[in-house]
Amino acid sequence: MLTNQEAKYLLELEKVLTDPNQIIDLSKKKNRLELISHQDSDYNFWLEITTNQKIILKTSIHHLESNSYIGLLRIDYKGGHHNPPNIESTLHDFLIPYADKWFKPDEPHMHIYVEGYKPLVWAIPLCDIDFPIKNIIHSSDLSDLIYNFAQKINLKTLINIQQAIL
Repeated sequence: MLTNQEAKYLLELEKVLTDPNQIIDLSKKKNRLELISHQDSDYNFWLEITTNQKIILKTSIHHLESNSYIGLLRIDYKGGHHNPPNIESTLHDFLIPYADKWFKPDEPHMHIYVEGYKPLVWAIPLCDIDFPIKNIIHSSDLSDLIYNFAQKINLKTLINIQQAIL
């Protein structure tokens, strides 16, 4: 497990794609991009973009450690969720008002790593934070989401996105 400080450090590290020519194909149900940091080569990451019938889009970053991974940050659109009711001393103050909150499928939210809990079990509504893509309405919103998420996780490589043909 990570501390909150370690998770923050990992998110703030500058990251690049291991394959700078990799393309995100939005017609696929899952795209996984491997990331590294030249600032601290001890860490590896992956960025995953998933779509299915239940969740229109789930975008996440995971820290890879040995043969396991730890989720650091994820954004869900069209997916329900329930935050834990218990408040541990490691819980970020800004998440306390969301203890025991149920997110309906039409309430986009960001999952955040919190020390002392299962990874990504805590979420906050997108409407309550400074993230510009509050909802997915048009297909162009998908590209905007990916670019903004890349900025949020400090990804420095330009991402190539192939739009799905509708």
